[in-house]
Amino acid sequence: MTACLFGTYDRRHSANRLLRLTLARAGWDVVECHEPLWEETPSKGRRYFGAASLARLGVRWAAAVGRLGRRWPRMASPPPLVVVGFGGQLDVLMARRLCRPRIGLVFAPLVSLTETLVEDRCVFPAGGLRARAVAVLDRATLRAADVVLADTAAHADYLADLGAPRARLGVWHLGAEPEFQPARPANPVAGRVLFYGRHLPLHGIDTIVAAAARLGARAEFVVIGGGPERARAEALAREARARIAWRDEVPLDALPDELARAAVVLGVFGAGRKAAMVVPNKVYQAAAAGRPLVTRDGPALREVLRPEEHCLACPPGDPDALAAAIGRLLDDPGLAERLGAAARAHVATRFAPARQAERLGAVLAERLALAPTALPAFAADA
Repeated sequence: MTACLFGTYDRRHSANRLLRLTLARAGWDVVECHEPLWEETPSKGRRYFGAASLARLGVRWAAAVGRLGRRWPRMASPPPLVVVGFGGQLDVLMARRLCRPRIGLVFAPLVSLTETLVEDRCVFPAGGLRARAVAVLDRATLRAADVVLADTAAHADYLADLGAPRARLGVWHLGAEPEFQPARPANPVAGRVLFYGRHLPLHGIDTIVAAAARLGARAEFVVIGGGPERARAEALAREARARIAWRDEVPLDALPDELARAAVVLGVFGAGRKAAMVVPNKVYQAAAAGRPLVTRDGPALREVLRPEEHCLACPPGDPDALAAAIGRLLDDPGLAERLGAAARAHVATRFAPARQAERLGAVLAERLALAPTALPAFAADA
């Protein structure tokens, strides 16, 4: 039975890669009807969401819609399952009308536009006309699909408040990509504290900089990645005399080696609602790699990892607590390695590829009464 990944979604994003891999492991024959658009600009700052930029994107999206509209009828037979992934808010509205006949339309947004553009990045002022328009678009997209996949139960509650019909919501935790399983042999550099990401408000980079300043020569911070907050973060670090080595983004397949050399790995520390209800890729990746992890506490984290057993957790936006947690791991390498080993064993069991495929298959079977005819042998052995 065929599942079609449809639209202008970001093909390279970890959430979409994992979704495709897991559908295949669950026995689906996965095809794509895809036009690239959003992944062409990895770092999306305020200018990207300005009026002129959005107008240009609208023209390009309309052209992509035309190409997708011509490609869909040429498919050998209409796929019964249509899946729209991260970055596909507009695509799911198009798929609802275009992709027929079908049995089910699944939307896996990862994040809503409201939480990203209004609540987290504050690109559009809350209560303003653009924020209200974004909320209307979110409600329409969440109601267009037969199934909406949320990455945590906490996030599913938020999407329900935003307008997703509760009966159509399903929870599927993402897990870690194949690049991080199995883990590289650990070779930690003494005192090295690693953070990587795109310097978004969700990440709480100000908290990381302030913690680095408090730890001083006790720790060697390495921060990898670009993004809208990086220049300001570097200026803040200079002012605070924080000991941080700033590096540009590295390819995904280079991250396991970076993790292996880290004595401590950092998750996210933003104080916003979004940070409390998502589990970012870097948290799964550090756990799968078996590295000592410190991240912010919250309901989403506790769905996936248990603080003090698999990681250390601290309150959001609290550099004193973050510095104390990092210092605790640096001062007690035995504790650090025990937490890392426990996290790796936990992820390898709970988020094993076969179990991930089973969970996703169960959601689709329950919501859509859809299942492939046979589960491939490699999925059962993964």
